[in-house]
Amino acid sequence: MKEVNGSKLVYLDNAATSQKPIAVLKALQKYYEAYNSNVHRGIHFLSAKATDEYGSARIKVASFINASDSREIVFTRNATEAINLVAFSWGLSNLKPGDEVILTIAEHHSAIVPWQFVAQKTGVILKFVSLTENEVPHTEQLREMLSTKTKLLVVHHVSNMLGRPTLLSWIVFVSTIPHAFLSYHVWHVRRNVMPGNSLVVLMLT
Repeated sequence: MKEVNGSKLVYLDNAATSQKPIAVLKALQKYYEAYNSNVHRGIHFLSAKATDEYGSARIKVASFINASDSREIVFTRNATEAINLVAFSWGLSNLKPGDEVILTIAEHHSAIVPWQFVAQKTGVILKFVSLTENEVPHTEQLREMLSTKTKLLVVHHVSNMLGRPTLLSWIVFVSTIPHAFLSYHVWHVRRNVMPGNSLVVLMLT
């Protein structure tokens, strides 16, 4: 254990990047030494091996969150890119003037800005749910906001700012899957976003 200024080092900045366990480092080393090649870009042995391992990681993630099919798993560079992907593909293609997207005021910046851009381009209306005295989204206010105009609900499971879990069964923006057992289909959601910086062990081992 490293020491800093005479005290044991405690690393808490996992939201930015996680320290890499030995299993992850070994998996990376094995890849670079044994089958370093592009995925889905060749028919030779190394490319086929890399593609198989990549697919295997997708299957593990699907099993971990109880997805019905590994094809439901889309790998992106980070959660921010995943949210942008939903906003600028599904959002721009399906939302129209008068539609509503509901968010909470406690969402991460990366979960708000993409929908602001979409609103500018499509005319969709953004509505924000406030927090209760316990610093969780106000569920009664949310119920009052929901209507036939509501096309998307963007809400965290546990706030990265407040550390408070959300008592909701509809979850769209998820950032705690690495830390708690969660079943994708129990929520009946269309899109989950989870940060791979905490799932790196799962994906590479």
